[in-house]
Amino acid sequence: MPPAAKMPVPPEQYTDVYFLRSKYILEKERLNPFVRAQIFIRKGPGKIFGLEEALTLIRTYSDIAKNGGRIFSLSDGDTYTSMETVLLLEGRSLDIITLETMLLGVISAATTRTNDRQEPDSNAITRRTAELVQLLSGRPLYYFGARHWHWSQDATISRAAFQGGASGASTGVGARTVGRAGIGTIPHSLECIFAWKYGTPQTVLQTTLAFDRWMSPGIPRTALVDFANKEIDDSLACAYALRQKLTGVRIDTCGETVMQGARKLDMDGSWFNHGVSVSGVYAVRRALDDAGFSHINIILSSGFGMRERLEAFVHAEEKLNMKLFDAIGVGELFPVRSATMDIVG
Repeated sequence: MPPAAKMPVPPEQYTDVYFLRSKYILEKERLNPFVRAQIFIRKGPGKIFGLEEALTLIRTYSDIAKNGGRIFSLSDGDTYTSMETVLLLEGRSLDIITLETMLLGVISAATTRTNDRQEPDSNAITRRTAELVQLLSGRPLYYFGARHWHWSQDATISRAAFQGGASGASTGVGARTVGRAGIGTIPHSLECIFAWKYGTPQTVLQTTLAFDRWMSPGIPRTALVDFANKEIDDSLACAYALRQKLTGVRIDTCGETVMQGARKLDMDGSWFNHGVSVSGVYAVRRALDDAGFSHINIILSSGFGMRERLEAFVHAEEKLNMKLFDAIGVGELFPVRSATMDIVG
C-alpha cells in the first residue's frame, strides 16, 4: 500500500475534467442516487494488481462507506478473466463519480506491468501522436488517456502527447504541462444518472440541457450522443433544443453495438462495422446537414489511437468528397490492459 504522502494532492488535478463538471451538475440538480459501478478489464486472463492502491484512494477521497455504501474487490494477485468484475462499488453518485480516472489508472498500470512487463514510452507516444495528427490535416487531437495509466505519470504522458501535436488533455495536471486547462464535457456515467431520472429515451437530451444550464458560457456544448444507440435521433434532438449553442456531438459508440443508421455504402467492409463506423458517422453528418445544423462539429472517440482506424475515415472522406468529422479524442497511445468502469444499476 502506498504511503499517504504519495496520494495525489490535490486529487482534482488528476481527474478527468468532465467528471469534476459532472459532480457540479449533479449537486446543482440535486441528484445523488445510489448506484452500482463495476470495474473490469477486457484483455485477459491474467493476474490483477493495483486493487490495494485503488482501495486506498477510495478510502482517502470518498465517503462511500460513511454514507452507507459498500465495496467488493478481488485481491492483488488473484487471477481474473476478460470482462470479469474485479472491483464493485455501491454508493451515492456524488461519492463515486470523480473516482473513475485514478482508480482505472492504478489498476491498468499495475496489471499491465505485472502481466506484460510494459511501461509507456514517451518517445513512442510522441511518434504515434504525430502520426495521427498528420492524418488529421489540421483537425485537433485531444488526449483523453489519463485513466489508462497511473496518475503519477499523467503529466509525463500528456507532455509526450503534446510534443506529438495534441491540442488538449483531459486532466488539469496533464494540460498544465503546456500551460492550458483540462478539457471535457459529458461522460457516460453522468448520462447513466440522468437515465435513472428521466428514462433512457430522454437521457442524452436532458443531460445536455443540464450541462447547458450549469456550465459557464465559455465552455463548449458538446453532446455525447451514443448512450441509447440512437446517435442520429439524439444528435438532432440536442441540435433542435440548443440550436446555435450546440457546438458539437461526440460519438463514442462501444464495440459491442452498431451505430444508428450504419449501413454498407460500398463494397468496403471497413465502412460498416461495430462501434464508431464510417457509415454510421456519415449518417449522423448527413442528418445534421439536412436539418440545417452544418455548424455542429462531430468529435470521434473510442479506438482512434489505432492508426488504421483513423485511416479508414480519412480514406472514406476522400472517396465521399466530404468531411465526416472535426476532431478526435484518443486514449490508448501505448500498450495497456485498460480497465473500464461502468455504472450498471
